[in-house]
Amino acid sequence: MASQAFVDALANSSNGEQALLLSLLGHELTIVARTAYEFQGPGVTDPRLLRDLNEIQHRLHGQIFSLLRNGAPAFPPDALAWWLSAEGKPHLKNGLAHAFQRALHRYGAVP
Repeated sequence: MASQAFVDALANSSNGEQALLLSLLGHELTIVARTAYEFQGPGVTDPRLLRDLNEIQHRLHGQIFSLLRNGAPAFPPDALAWWLSAEGKPHLKNGLAHAFQRALHRYGAVP
């Protein structure tokens, strides 16, 4: 499951603040995705990681769009957290944990 602190931050934030936090997470996830790149080359060493992160980004950006366009989240924070945490994909666990923590730090929710 996603960081409880991340879920709490979403649940206790306005739509605009949620969009900001999710945008920060999206940025952090692009950094995680770079671990799948071939070192100093044009290729990819872990296509599964890139695919899984792309699916997470898809849901994340759908939520941001809904928050900003419709004024309401497409998913409640706990449901979104389940999608974002990629349950059953242990190869994402460490990268996601760091991304959640860095996003919260940049957002100002944790020191």
